[in-house]
Amino acid sequence: MNRHDRSRRQGNAIIAQERRRWLAGLPGQALAWRVLASEAGWLGTVPGWLGAAALAACNQTPLPGIRLRPANAPPQVGPSDDSPELVVATRRGTAIYHVNPDGSLSGLETDLVRHFAEEQKKNVRFVVLDSLAEVRWALYSRRAHFAAAGLIDDPRWRSDARFTGPYRRVTPQLVYSIRHHSKPDDLDSLEEGTLAVLADSTHAELLERQRRRDGGRLRVQKVSNRLDPVDLLAKVDAGEIAYAVADSDAVQLAQQYYPSLGVAFALGQPQRLCWAFPLGREDALFHRATSFFARISGNGELTRWSEHYFGHLGILGYQDVEGLLQRRLTLLPRFVSLFKRAQVISGLDWRLLAALSYQESKWNPQATSMTGVRGIMMLTADTADSLGVGNRLDPAEAIPAAARYLSQLVDALPARIQQPDRLWLALAAYNVGAGHLEDARVLAQRQGLNPGSWMDVKHMLPSLSDPSVFGDLKAGYARGGEPVNFVDSVRGYYDILRRFEPEYQPPLAAGLGTAGP
Repeated sequence: MNRHDRSRRQGNAIIAQERRRWLAGLPGQALAWRVLASEAGWLGTVPGWLGAAALAACNQTPLPGIRLRPANAPPQVGPSDDSPELVVATRRGTAIYHVNPDGSLSGLETDLVRHFAEEQKKNVRFVVLDSLAEVRWALYSRRAHFAAAGLIDDPRWRSDARFTGPYRRVTPQLVYSIRHHSKPDDLDSLEEGTLAVLADSTHAELLERQRRRDGGRLRVQKVSNRLDPVDLLAKVDAGEIAYAVADSDAVQLAQQYYPSLGVAFALGQPQRLCWAFPLGREDALFHRATSFFARISGNGELTRWSEHYFGHLGILGYQDVEGLLQRRLTLLPRFVSLFKRAQVISGLDWRLLAALSYQESKWNPQATSMTGVRGIMMLTADTADSLGVGNRLDPAEAIPAAARYLSQLVDALPARIQQPDRLWLALAAYNVGAGHLEDARVLAQRQGLNPGSWMDVKHMLPSLSDPSVFGDLKAGYARGGEPVNFVDSVRGYYDILRRFEPEYQPPLAAGLGTAGP
């Protein structure tokens, strides 16, 4: 090594040492810039570390949205065009990325990512992180091709990220329990207690600003980012936390499980949920994603995807949910083994069959309607005869027979219809009859709608009672509004049972005679 090289190395070492010493001495408010400087690799570059220092010195408050390297950092990725898979940074959440008990994935954002990847003829690998700061770090440091993590179109990210068009809009809301507190009008009227918020969220930043404005009176508890927002709201329902702030989507989902949750007021205007892409990289993929959202927003496909998660919310009232939760403890245990046996027979989730039964009879084996349908599954006499049911009032006969019938209705639909629309359409046929459902599907097709989409067909079902319409239909008149409420109510009850009741995995060698709980 010559003298010039030795001098340059010594000079760089001195600069690097001074940079580290100076950054380490910065006040706490500049933590964000210490992290950014470290990540950016400003090793011995005077403009880099001095630039970070100057920005930190000028800033008098904590900078939100810093990047944070996770404990188990994923490896870097190459360009997506050279990869057989899309690597996507995400975080846990019921509507974002959720692992079901059977290991399958769900969440609106997860479904959209997989749909987009399928169009790109690529697989998907999700990198699941704990916080927005970790998601931003993964995007910045080439650990993901893009981020789909319930991200707000946040101007603070625009120094190193760009956003697609929105796939949904949400509003931050303050939530309380109507059993434990009166409804507050604003933050100043909160009763004694803690206001909880997920750490590293935009809500936490908003509340921190409010806390500083009122001199620290507001008690804000920042809880773990690992907690699903719905689980945070469950703590409000249980009285463990007085108040919490969450997005309107999470609030809607939580209210169907915990009907005592109330919305006090909104904390700001609706915000856009988008995907984030790195600046200066993945230009082609970003433009394809932008086109993807423009197309599915324009053709109604995005609305259909959203309907799967949110279309049935709000159909159940307080008494509906409370009634199910109470009877789940008192009545359901008597019939669980029968529902599980019916699952083995039909291949349908026992909790779906239990939700169907609750909608029909509230789990009352003696239920009878004025139209003559009877029993825990409310079978008509003709349907019972066709299924070989001798006594509709006997749950041991009615439950497996109804499960077989629903399975037959599912199988009778055209093979091109995908789940979950296939199941919702079959439930409508269970309620109103297969002939009337087919009439509604024909009407949907005549209107240029998708006859295989529950969202489109449910808009046409009420027309079955319209005198100007039903006269030309093959099956004639029907109270078409009823199956709409029926299906969405079953979906709501099914969601609740999936949250509180475990799935059933029959033993591999179990026969129909030995299946049980």
